[in-house]
Amino acid sequence: MAERAPPFAPARAAAPPTWPIPWQEVSGDRDGALAWLEYALVRAALGVAAWMPDPFQAGLAGALARLARALDRRHSDAARAFIAQALGPAAGERRREELVLAAWRHLFLGALRGAAFERRVDLDDLDAHCEIHVHPDAQRVIDERRGALFVSAHVGAWEAVLALAPRLGFEPFYVVSRPPRNRPLSRYAQAKRERLGVRLIPRHGAVEAMSEILAAGGYVALLLDQRARRRTVLAPFFGRPAHCERVPGVLARRLRVPIAFGACYETGKPFRYELRVTRVVWPEEIERASPAEVAALVNSELERMILARPEQYFWLHERYKKAPEPPAKPAE
Repeated sequence: MAERAPPFAPARAAAPPTWPIPWQEVSGDRDGALAWLEYALVRAALGVAAWMPDPFQAGLAGALARLARALDRRHSDAARAFIAQALGPAAGERRREELVLAAWRHLFLGALRGAAFERRVDLDDLDAHCEIHVHPDAQRVIDERRGALFVSAHVGAWEAVLALAPRLGFEPFYVVSRPPRNRPLSRYAQAKRERLGVRLIPRHGAVEAMSEILAAGGYVALLLDQRARRRTVLAPFFGRPAHCERVPGVLARRLRVPIAFGACYETGKPFRYELRVTRVVWPEEIERASPAEVAALVNSELERMILARPEQYFWLHERYKKAPEPPAKPAE
C-alpha cells in the first residue's frame, strides 16, 4: 500500500492533550558548584551555537569531528568494528573511515543545530520544514487512538522526532529518557524537550509508567539500537548476537498494542527533514513470539532505518560489548 503524507496538526491545538500519568522530573544526581559551573558553560556555548551561520556550524562540526576521530580512539575503533559488521566486506577501509568521520560530524552538527532548533523552526509551520511519509497502518493507529510503542534509532535528526510526531497525531507522546548526570543541565534539557509537546519519563521504573500510558491510548517512544544492560535478551543485530531490550516485546504482547517504526532524516539542507513512519507490527503478528523473537524483528527494522542513511547514524556506540562472539565461519 502507498504511503500518504498527512498535513501537520496545528502546533497548539484547541484542547491540550490529556496526560495519563502525572508529570515527573527526569534529572541527574550530581549537583553542587562544579555542576552549576558546567551548566553555565554549556548554556553559554549553546547560546553562541544557536546564532552561528549555517556554513560556520558545518565547518566547526567538521573540524571537531576530525579532532575527535584522532583523539577518541576507543569510540572510533568501536565505530570501525560496528561498520564492518553492518556493511560487511563490501565496505572497504576508505568507506569505513568516511562513515566514522561522518558519525562524529553528525554528532557535533546535531548538537549545534539542536541549539538553534527552536529559533529556526516555526512549530506552527512545520510543513515548510518537513517532507512526511506515513504508512497507512500508522495512520490507522493514529485514527483509532489505540496507543502504541514508537520505535526509532539514533539515525538522522532523532531529536526532531519529538517535535514532529505529536503533530502528526501521536499524542500524548512520551519519551523514555536517561538524563545527564548534571542535575541543572538535565532539568534544562527536560524543559527544552517538553516545550516541543512531549513529556519525559525516567528510565528507572519506566515499565510501570509505560503500561499506564499505553493502556490509556498514549504513545511511548523508544530508541532501541543501543546496547541494553538489564534483563536483556540476545537477538541478531546486523548478523551478530547483541544484548537487546526485552520490555517492548513483553509490553506489546501483554497490552496488545502495536509497534510503529519511524525515523526523521536530514535532507542536506539545514532544518529541512524527511519523516518516515515505515511500518506497524500488530499484536496479532507477535502474539506467539518470545521477547527474543520480537527483539529480532525490531532489529531488522532498525537495520533498514540505519542503512537508508548510514552517514547519519551514530556508529560510535559499542553495540556488541559483553555479547557472545559470532560463530566462526567454516574454512573454505
